[in-house]
Parts: sequence; C-alpha cells; structure tokens
Amino acid sequence: MKRVTYILTLCLLTLTNRLWAQDLQRLSERQIIGTARYVGMGGAMTAIGGDPSAALDNPAGLGLYRRSEIMLTLDETIDHTQQFSADVSSFDNPKTRVRFEASQVSAVWALGNPNKQRGIIYSNFLVSANRLANFNRDIVVKGQGTGMIETICQKTDGLAEQYLQNKPWDDVEIGWLSILGYEGYLIDPIANDQWVPAVSLTDGSLSIAETGNLDQYNISWAGNINNQWYVGVSLNVPTLSYSKRVSLLETDRINSAEIKSLYYVTGVGVSGTFGLIYRPIQYLRIGASFQTPTMMSLSVQTEGDLYSTVASQSYEVLTPESGAMSAEMLAPLRSSFSLAGQLGNYGIIALQYDYAHAADMDDIHTLRFGLEAHAYRGLYLNAGYVYESSFMSEEPIVGLDYNSVRTDMDYRYTPQSQYASAGIGYRSNMFVAQLAYQYRWQTLHQYATEMQVLPMDVRTRTHRIVATLAWRL
Repeated sequence: MKRVTYILTLCLLTLTNRLWAQDLQRLSERQIIGTARYVGMGGAMTAIGGDPSAALDNPAGLGLYRRSEIMLTLDETIDHTQQFSADVSSFDNPKTRVRFEASQVSAVWALGNPNKQRGIIYSNFLVSANRLANFNRDIVVKGQGTGMIETICQKTDGLAEQYLQNKPWDDVEIGWLSILGYEGYLIDPIANDQWVPAVSLTDGSLSIAETGNLDQYNISWAGNINNQWYVGVSLNVPTLSYSKRVSLLETDRINSAEIKSLYYVTGVGVSGTFGLIYRPIQYLRIGASFQTPTMMSLSVQTEGDLYSTVASQSYEVLTPESGAMSAEMLAPLRSSFSLAGQLGNYGIIALQYDYAHAADMDDIHTLRFGLEAHAYRGLYLNAGYVYESSFMSEEPIVGLDYNSVRTDMDYRYTPQSQYASAGIGYRSNMFVAQLAYQYRWQTLHQYATEMQVLPMDVRTRTHRIVATLAWRL
C-alpha cells in the first residue's frame, strides 16, 4: 500500500490525546545519573557542591571549586524487566537491555585568589554535557482480556459506517484506531451508530521496546563570597530523543489481531537554575535551588499497522506516516533543599528533599541520603539511598481520545522508584578517579489498553556501573 504523508500541527492545549500526561511523565523523567561521586552519594549534593553533576541540581556548588578541572564519566547500564504473577515468586518473559555510554563531560574554570578573605573570592564557570535520563527498556507481558477490540469499539461509537469508508486518514474527527478496526474487519456496526467486536479474542500479549535519552547542556557561573555564601546560576538546554515501538496481539484458536505502533519524539528546550549554599558554621552547609519549568519544542511522529485474520481471511491495513507533527511540552519546575554536615576530618553526611510540580499531574517528592567517609590520604568511600514518589495516580486510567492519530494504547503506572548506591574514589593534586555502583528497582503496573481491567505487573531492576576520571589544572 502506498503511504501518504500528512502535515499536522498540534499544540499543548489542543493535542487530541489524553495520553499526553503520561508522555510528560516519561519524557521529563530525571534519573540519578552523573559522576561516580554523585551517583555513589545518591545525588544528595545540593549542599555539598564541588562536583559538576551536583551543579546541575544547584549551580552554587560550583563556587566551592578552587582549581580548574576537566572531567569525563562513563557508565554501563543493565536494565532487566520481568512480568510477575500474583505469586511474586513466579516470573515470566525476562528481558535485558545493556548499554555502555559517556554520561557526563565537563570543564570547570576556577578564577580567584585563595589568599583573599573578603568579597568575591572565586568566580567560577562550568560548561558541561550531561545525561539526565536513559529510556532504554524492553517489556513483554501476557494475559487475558487486554481489551484491544473493545477499546476500538469505544473510540468508534457515534460514528456512522459511511464515515469510515474509503480510509479517511485526513479527517480530524476520525481516529486512526477506528479506521484500522473497520478495515481489518474487527468491529461491526449496530443500531444508533454503536459498534461491537466482530470477533471474540481472549489471549493477549504486549511488547514494548523503548529507546532514547534526555540530555542537557549547561553553562553555569558561581561565586564564593567570604567563604560563607555561594551563589550560582545556570542556563540549561535539554535535548530529547525518544522512540517507542509497541506490538499488541490478541488471538484465539482461529482468529487474531495485531497492531504494531511507532511513537517517536525529538525536541529541544530551555530552562534556568538558581542556587544558594550558606555555611553558618564551619561544619554545616545549607543548600537550596530552584529550576524554572522547561519549555520544550517537540517533533512527533506516529505510525500504526494492523494485521488481522478473521474467518480465515487475512487483512493488512497500514496507516499513513504523520510527517510533521509539532507540539510543546512544559516540563515540571523543580526545587531542592539540603543539609550537609562535615564530620570533622572523617567525612560528610547529607540529607536532601526535592520537589517537582507540573500541571495536571501529581507532585513528585524525592528524598535523598548520602554519606561519604574519608578513609586514607585522598581515598574516600560513599553510599546513598533515594526514594522518589510517582508522577501520576493510577486512577483514572489514561487513554486515547476518540479522534487521536495514535494507535499505541498502552498505559503504565509506576508507584515509586528507589535507588541504593555505593562508591569509592581517590583525589590527588593532579587527578581524581572514582567508581560507583547503583541499583534501582521499580514495580510497573502495565495496562495494554484503557479497557483492561487488571494490570500486568512488571518488575524492573537496573544496575549501573560508573567510572569517572578528572584532570586538575
């Protein structure tokens, strides 16, 4: 079938897709990624500073630098997902994704006079490229009653059969799911323009392959005032690349229906971060920061194909490509507050609270705990723990609007995320070497469609090994 390209213009307020709230959750996700020291301490460094990844949360921490520095971070991520049944000891469909990448590179220029005691002692600059989130994940779940054809009927109710004839892809009042269901002989009309399933399919499976990253480029400045106040500001330019391929299959002994969907998003945005660290006494630091909401301009592509077998007849229906869909996304504003205490010459302990807010979504609350112990002559050990609440409530289930051009019907709810980490590092006059391990665990409530009654639960476990090298100038 020859494909046709349509040019569609969408905006944040008129986007005909109630799944946009879930997209906002997924595409604005921030993970604990950065230097090995930052990862090892669970990112609880808003009040500590002296690290380029910590400067992402609070640019005031850049003011603690007294020497210029060039730093590079590499990490290997292993993401493992499994469906589990009501008996949590029973796991199925294991999937593993491994990725090795550079997650952070930065350069710090420390300009000042270490012998000065009053006024602006240091005025420091940072240029960095950072990975904020890694979306790479494979999920395969199986169950009964995924509700694919029932969902198509619901989206088609109220449409007379004549409006679905001749494949009206360019009619903004008709959703592409309705056209696929009609052309694939999955739905039948009844009285009053209502629709019912033409076949009854019981067994279902859902396969999701996600790839992509959220990266950010920063230019930051911070000043050290009287060795007591540290102030900083940062200009942030995030870039987004996200791809989701979905296959939803329903079968019985004779008939089958499979919808293969592609959802691809790229974008760029801008935000600003403002930070402060105050040292009231020698062994205590108080840090706070605020990041403005991020306005991102997005380019979106969707595509969906249906393959069905009904009464021994096979059908193939291909949607047109949506060549130039555009949208805007307002990612959450973020703020952070942290206390850090220096334990004499033995180490540092830090506690941090992060808050994120976005319209039409639950607020996100994150608690971070970090500990660093100075072991021996430049050698240090650290550990961290992070608890992050969910972006969204599980009810109501989010679905597609009746006239959406999207054909991916899946919905996911993540109750919470937790991290545990540990690391080791060495700092000399010439270089810094760090190594950290991070373990993240989540439970996902995965719905194939909005009509599915019970979710297919998935456990995802992520292992991250991080190595950082820095040259001190």
